[in-house]
Amino acid sequence: MAKLITVVNAVSQASMEIGIAQGPLMQAVGSADEDVAQMTALLSAVASELVLEEPYEETLGDGLWLMSNDGKNFYDSPKADNDLILFDSRLAIEGLKYRFLAAKGLEFGEPLRDYTSRLNKLAVRVNGRVLDLNEDEGPMV
Repeated sequence: MAKLITVVNAVSQASMEIGIAQGPLMQAVGSADEDVAQMTALLSAVASELVLEEPYEETLGDGLWLMSNDGKNFYDSPKADNDLILFDSRLAIEGLKYRFLAAKGLEFGEPLRDYTSRLNKLAVRVNGRVLDLNEDEGPMV
């Protein structure tokens, strides 16, 4: 299973990687910092996209992609900084980076590539059927 990350850790890591924060954030949900608030809101956009894709279509297809820290409640939007994101932590971080940079009108090609590549690798790992074209006789035989 993918390592779970909290909302504040995802926003903090993404913020540090693109250079808008110099250290770990203490608060994401309800932050007075406009960039942090925007990035926290963009987390819902990342999740909305992911729940339509493999491998999360079946597991998170109900739209509930966050779990309270105690594991008792599930949500479709961040309620607290320590809510756990139920999809791959690097997908959350890369998705936040590319969406934030795109929203600001900045270059987002590399984070988008990293996000798409990771999503594809996870989908392949779950679906796992590999075709060996050297072994397949095909319809011509």
